[in-house]
Amino acid sequence: MSEEVLECVYVAIDEANEDRQDRPPLEKALETPIHGTASGLDSLGFINFVVAIEEEVERAFGVAIVLGDDRALSREPSPFESVRTLVEYVDVLLSEQRS
Repeated sequence: MSEEVLECVYVAIDEANEDRQDRPPLEKALETPIHGTASGLDSLGFINFVVAIEEEVERAFGVAIVLGDDRALSREPSPFESVRTLVEYVDVLLSEQRS
């Protein structure tokens, strides 16, 4: 797992937490759920979170990735199950871009 990608996700978590106001913050931990009832992100918050990660990855690595496509949505386990699965999926996307 790439520490650089993990840092990109944590930056997006910080941004999401700024918008959460009265709701509990998302925890910066590998097992934090990203999508679903346990995540704490509503649909707009989830979309903003995904876009923030895409932007942060492009800033950090100079590579544009797309996280919300059919490939990601049909993958098992879902890349959005947890911070860990998301980082692993972004690592896959980045390694494909480099090939």
